[in-house]
Amino acid sequence: MVLTVALTVSFGSSDRLAGAYGTAVSTTMLLTTALLYNVMRARWRWSVAPALMASGLFLAVDFAFFAANLFKIREGGWIPLTFGTLVFIVMILWHFGFEALRDRHAVLTERPDEFFARLKESRIPRVPGTAIFLTRLGTTIPFLIIEHVEQMRALSETVIALTVKFENIPRVASRDRIELVKLAEGFWHIIVHFGFVQVPDIPAALRQAKDRGCPIDLKDAIYFGGRDTVVCSKRRSWLLRARLRLFTLMFRNSVRAVDLFNIPPESFVEVGRQIEV
Repeated sequence: MVLTVALTVSFGSSDRLAGAYGTAVSTTMLLTTALLYNVMRARWRWSVAPALMASGLFLAVDFAFFAANLFKIREGGWIPLTFGTLVFIVMILWHFGFEALRDRHAVLTERPDEFFARLKESRIPRVPGTAIFLTRLGTTIPFLIIEHVEQMRALSETVIALTVKFENIPRVASRDRIELVKLAEGFWHIIVHFGFVQVPDIPAALRQAKDRGCPIDLKDAIYFGGRDTVVCSKRRSWLLRARLRLFTLMFRNSVRAVDLFNIPPESFVEVGRQIEV
């Protein structure tokens, strides 16, 4: 709020403030029309011609307003444009770094049949309890579980690989919340679906899974999550290393799973790892 007031006062006059406001509004209108075209093509399944005709009408009006406000860039219009550009760069950096991290995780995974065969050959003992591993991967055994077995030389009687997915809809109905798959004896994969406006509650979702037949002991369950430290590979170019360093800074300050998913802090074990990308 303090920065907003200081920025408003720094304009000095309502005319300069109107220039910044007009530039922000006209740019928003222009981008909204571009997004409308994408919705027409991707969601509504319109062909190219009708989508272009409909969005083109709005685009002509929006572009006229945007072009008129270009003359006000020096009078304060540069401020919303600069801020919007910075936000866009942050989003692109986050997407780039997150995809690089996910690709690296995928390399470190193992196919379920190979993992279970290795458990049997190594005679890994199963100990009482429930272990819940948070993972973004859905079809392979995540590196977090593989590393846990190699270090502990044991595995809980009930193991759950838990994946949380945020859908492109505001809310997911309770009846569609859970996907439950039994991979092997005592080994389950649960996918929990939330809408993008819903507050995720993992314990509540796991109670649903228990009602559907998954043998979860929520009182004694231990949650495991990875806390990765991204290390830039020296084989990368200087530009990619710079982008990854900025992503590392953002990733280090991102919200932790125990806070995001309403996981009991006393039951959460965070495993620190260094991942070279």
